[in-house]
Amino acid sequence: MQWLEPRPHRRLPIRLTPLIDVVFILLLFFMLTSRLTPMGLVQLETTSADSQQHSDEPLPSRLHLGSDGSLSWNGDSLDREALLAQLQSYSGDRVQLSTGETVPLSEFTFWLGEIRQQNLHPSWHRGGTAGNSGPEGDAP
Repeated sequence: MQWLEPRPHRRLPIRLTPLIDVVFILLLFFMLTSRLTPMGLVQLETTSADSQQHSDEPLPSRLHLGSDGSLSWNGDSLDREALLAQLQSYSGDRVQLSTGETVPLSEFTFWLGEIRQQNLHPSWHRGGTAGNSGPEGDAP
């Protein structure tokens, strides 16, 4: 015999505050333990004076991206369409890409993609000028 009527079964509400705390702690943990490698995904060869002197291969053509937006192919100033045509008709297999100090990353990656799309092997020379092929601006 029951003296009291049973209460109807109610679902207990889920409190979100502890759940949000746990999610933020996990987020913080993974942010602090992960390694960030922004340039580790771009594989480039850098040129040096020693590698060019001992090689029997012909020197690669030079594509220079100026800080002011200028483009040059082997020292000749070209516009974007003419430079794309030069890349398509290029018969070699290597291109030396040089950039000014303040060239935007988007411009660099655009031309790097165009070079690779033509099945050419790029090497990168930072800080040089269009007619400069010396090693003083090589990336480490």
